[in-house]
Amino acid sequence: MINNEENVNYETFINNPDHKVRAEVARHGYGLERLVNDKSYLVRAAVAEQGYGLDKLINDPSYTVRAAVARQGYGLDKLIDDPNCTVRAAVARQGYELEKLINDKDWEVRIAVAEQGYELEKLINDKDELVRAAVAEQGYGLNILINDEDPYVRATVAEQGYDLNKLVDDYSPTVRESVAEQGYGLNKLVDDPDPCVREAVARQGYGLHILINDKVSCVRAAVANQEYGLDKLVDDYSPTVRAAVARQGYGLDKLVNDPSSIVRAAVAKKGYDLDKLSNDGSKYVREVASYIASHHEEKENK
Repeated sequence: MINNEENVNYETFINNPDHKVRAEVARHGYGLERLVNDKSYLVRAAVAEQGYGLDKLINDPSYTVRAAVARQGYGLDKLIDDPNCTVRAAVARQGYELEKLINDKDWEVRIAVAEQGYELEKLINDKDELVRAAVAEQGYGLNILINDEDPYVRATVAEQGYDLNKLVDDYSPTVRESVAEQGYGLNKLVDDPDPCVREAVARQGYGLHILINDKVSCVRAAVANQEYGLDKLVDDYSPTVRAAVARQGYGLDKLVNDPSSIVRAAVAKKGYDLDKLSNDGSKYVREVASYIASHHEEKENK
């Protein structure tokens, strides 16, 4: 966004109409005394991230800014009672008064407490499945959470690589997908009735010779993403699959004339035949081609 950092005159950017540019100026520590009053909360948050003006920004109307203040470890005794849960979660992530925040009414805050490894023996029984999953992410109580009623919690247990021999047969496809993502039981899961599970198997690069003929397009697209069977998949009836082939840079001379704008846009993103695609019948394809062409020109001029 701001290039050639060593030679930048930040004064020329401090009043830029784009708040993202002004925020980057703040992140470089320039003009903080002015940007602390910026109209954009994102800019003021960037100021707080520099540790500047915290005594003022602690009272900012934006919770995003107050959370940035909390992440600086400032005013935690006040922010612990902030009305916004994101701010209180930021306080918890500072390890401040966890004995109070463990009983917070919002799950986001209790998750932050769990992330600190605090009183997991209590949080393992939390009413919210997201909190119990956060406990599992800490590797705590997996022998208990493997039997949790919620599939998301059991999937999180699988992500820890715990007792996959049992979870590979879980009734929930969410859990079996997580097992596949660990690279376990692929010889079994390649024939799973759920396409999301089979797609996860394909992402592991397993059984591609089988999954290339899968009846569900997202699975065949996952096969294409492994750069397998592109000579066959380039003629797939699904534009989702043909777009995946294009993203591998295969068959662009053919796919540039594809009837689907999704596929032609994928071709444009590879920078192929931009002169033609800049005049495409689809506005979306033209915009993509023009954007890619302008970036290519920008690189060449550097």
